[in-house]
Amino acid sequence: MSSPTLVHLPQSPWSEKARWALDHHGVAYKGLEHVPMLYEPFLRVMSRQLRRKPSVPMLIDSGIVVRDSLDIALYAERHGSGTPLFPKGQEGEIYGWNDGAERLLEAARSRLMERLVADDGALYEAVPSPLSKLGPSLVPLARMGATFIIRKYKTRTTPAAQTEATIASVMERADAAVSRNDYLVGGQFTFADLAVAAALGMIAPHPRQPLGPASRKVWSEPTIAAAFPNLLSWRDRIIEHHR
Repeated sequence: MSSPTLVHLPQSPWSEKARWALDHHGVAYKGLEHVPMLYEPFLRVMSRQLRRKPSVPMLIDSGIVVRDSLDIALYAERHGSGTPLFPKGQEGEIYGWNDGAERLLEAARSRLMERLVADDGALYEAVPSPLSKLGPSLVPLARMGATFIIRKYKTRTTPAAQTEATIASVMERADAAVSRNDYLVGGQFTFADLAVAAALGMIAPHPRQPLGPASRKVWSEPTIAAAFPNLLSWRDRIIEHHR
């Protein structure tokens, strides 16, 4: 029986949520690094949905397509082993934390992409590994890919003050929760902790995140991060003990 294929972006927190859940449950998979813009037609064919805009992560298992990191984590829960990430009776609370993490990620992405398109060093570091051997000549192509993502997800439609407020509100709630308990739900590691910890990589990248020095600067929100040292220390402990 062949392993499923996970189409992912190494630096993406959405992809990290999927990889982390699959790894937690010991689900073997083959990784395929996505190339934004260039691989879009390929993903439409692989997913057998030619009219739907594809996005990653995407898990393909014998013709079955699992979209979105949450659904991939639920797939891992059904097919893998290890402690549950969605304990019975706590699913609703876990989904709520994942919704908060998604709001943070979407707001942070809109801010990050504006910095990325203006930074040649970060654009070069963002070139997918299958193409990186071609060197800095691919920076214009990388900028085209970044601009494609901006248009695809309409990241310029929300004012900066609003995105910052969204990020802060999610982090404030999480900060209050982890000041009372080591884990967000039920006193044990769940997908809620995984989702929030991964999302914080767009505010203050963890040392393990696969980012070059220019990208690490672009991915950082130092002013916001400085207001939440306890939450980021919690994130580091979660990664150290559970990743």
